[in-house]
Amino acid sequence: MALPKYDQIAGDLRGKIVRGELAAGQALPSERELTDRWKVSRATVVKALDVLRLEGLIETRQGTGSLVKERVPLARTAGERYATAVATGNIYTAGEYAEILSAELVAAPEHVATGLGIETGDSVVRRHRVTFEGETPTATSYSWFTAEVGEAAPRLLQRERVREGTTRYVEMQTSRRPHTGRDWWTARLASDEELELLRLTGPAAVAEARHVAYDAEGKALTYEVGVTPAGRWARTEEYAMGG
Repeated sequence: MALPKYDQIAGDLRGKIVRGELAAGQALPSERELTDRWKVSRATVVKALDVLRLEGLIETRQGTGSLVKERVPLARTAGERYATAVATGNIYTAGEYAEILSAELVAAPEHVATGLGIETGDSVVRRHRVTFEGETPTATSYSWFTAEVGEAAPRLLQRERVREGTTRYVEMQTSRRPHTGRDWWTARLASDEELELLRLTGPAAVAEARHVAYDAEGKALTYEVGVTPAGRWARTEEYAMGG
C-alpha cells in the first residue's frame, strides 16, 4: 500500500538531508515548489514539513522559509520520543535506530518495583537496548513493564524493534493512554558495561534519566532508565524572563 503523499514528501526530503544533499543551513524548496512538484495541496506540503520539524531536521524562519537544522547531539527524553511516535508513527528520527539486546521476564529489583508501584521480586518485562545514530552508539536504556502489561502487549517480549515505541505500543494494546510523565536526572561515572556498550574510554561521565509514564488513573505504564554519554544536551527550553 502506498504511503500518504505527505509521508512520501517527508521521506524524500529526509533522505536528502541524511545523505547530505541538503546541508545544515540550506533552504528547502519552497512550499509552492513542493506543491507543484508533487501535485498536491499546500496543506499536504505543510503536513510533510511539520513531520520533519518534529523530527528536529528543519526549522522555519519568517521570510526565509524552511532550513535544514544544524544537528546538535541530543539526548531526548522518553516523553519527547513518545510525542514523536504519536506525530510520525516512528519513535526514532532520521539516522537513528535501536538494537534490542534482550527482552525477557525477570524479578523486579527494588527501584523498578518502586517505579511501577509493585512489590520487589514481582515478575516484570525488561527490555534492554542500545540506540545508534549511524554507527555511533548514543544511549543505552532499560524499559520495564508489569507482567499484566506484558500479557496484553506480547511484542514486548520479542527481541525486535517496536517501530512506534514501546509506550505508544502499550497504549494501543491496552487503551491506557499516558497522562503524566515524571523524570529524574543525575550525572555519574559509567559502569564497565556502559563503557563497552557506548564505546567510551573510562573513566567517563554519563547522564542517567529515570522516567515513569502514568495513565489517567495514576498507575504506572512503564518505567525506564536511560544512560547517555556526557556532551549530549538533554533538554532545550525557551521561557520568558521578566516583563
